[in-house]
Amino acid sequence: MGAHSNPLTRDWEIQVNTWPRKIVAITVVLAACGALIYRTWWLFLAAWITRTGSPDVALYEKAVKYDPENADYHFKLAQIYNYSTQNMNIRRAGEEYEAAVRLNPYRTQHWQELSKYYEQEGNMELCRYAMQQALERDPNYAQTHWAAANLYIRLNDLKAADFELRRTADLDVSYLTQVLDLVWRFYEDPDPIMATHVPDTKDANLTALGYFISQKSEHGAAIAWAKLKNFETRPQERFAYIEYLVSLNRPHDAWQVFSFPQAVKSGESAALIFNPSFETEPMNGAFDWRFSSSEHAEARRDTTAAKEGLASFLVTFDGKENPNYAQVWHWLPVDKGRHYDLTFWMKTEAISTNEGMFVDVDGQFSEKQLGTTYWQQFTIPFTATSDLVSARLRRVPSKKFDNLLKGKVWLDAFALTEH
Repeated sequence: MGAHSNPLTRDWEIQVNTWPRKIVAITVVLAACGALIYRTWWLFLAAWITRTGSPDVALYEKAVKYDPENADYHFKLAQIYNYSTQNMNIRRAGEEYEAAVRLNPYRTQHWQELSKYYEQEGNMELCRYAMQQALERDPNYAQTHWAAANLYIRLNDLKAADFELRRTADLDVSYLTQVLDLVWRFYEDPDPIMATHVPDTKDANLTALGYFISQKSEHGAAIAWAKLKNFETRPQERFAYIEYLVSLNRPHDAWQVFSFPQAVKSGESAALIFNPSFETEPMNGAFDWRFSSSEHAEARRDTTAAKEGLASFLVTFDGKENPNYAQVWHWLPVDKGRHYDLTFWMKTEAISTNEGMFVDVDGQFSEKQLGTTYWQQFTIPFTATSDLVSARLRRVPSKKFDNLLKGKVWLDAFALTEH
């Protein structure tokens, strides 16, 4: 049974076992191939001549002739006619834009450019229609909503613009600074801006906080911070706001921002000096230790020597300069007029010259240390002259001939107490 062909298909078989039939079959195949080549040849030719993307009007005129159903060729030709000063033809540009969206209505960019074309021609009804088509084609692309928002601003439709600006920021927070720049020009009021244009996310609130700081809007920064407190943030992300509050002479508010959320959990600020024993790597900002190294002085946390805990802070001088040194320091939030003691431990190794190392807090000094000393505790009493003072590791320049500073100094176990 399997050796014989199926009787149902046998009647459809065409025998080509004779030369006339073979010739007919070959002719049919060649004709089909020729028709296919003829239909695709022009498509290949259009693709070939436009392969470089060069904005040559003659090439794209040929391309739309060879492949008239290709929306991209019409769009490119429209761009050339609309923007090229040498080949400008506004009427043709409009025709080609319309052909592009007719042939491929799903390309957002085509609708956006058509919207621009209608706007420049003063046809605002079609301009809005084309932009709406772009939004419908690509509802989740921030750049499209950004373009729509700018259009509505130019049309003085702020309600529509507000919606699109918020949608832009929702989709891509990197646009938020540009959004805030726009709405600040119109409103200059942080309350509606935060309510309407800023998504309630960590990144968005951080961006808004930075923006209001740049605008010196104390109220705007406060609103942004109030929202940001609902999210977990690193101290470094709050540094700009801390610096801003200090610039406003609000050091205690700055300290609360720095110590958040510990201050909230405990009901009060923690110890008035952060990281007093260098148990964590200094953040080099805000209310942590600040320091900088130079060509002749290296400042760093040291885990090989400590008076207490795991680490201390070390500064090494190479003996090649006579510095006025003040490159390790720490803010202290205090109350003006109150009395405090700053205590700490210091040790030195081979500190040269007649000018030694000491700590300065609010204009009061510890004893200068020279040569090699083991760990010694120092106490500096002072009366705060403001609500924010600084403790610094210092050395003043030597006036002697042998004045180049060499050696090492360690600091550890700071404490600030009121009395």
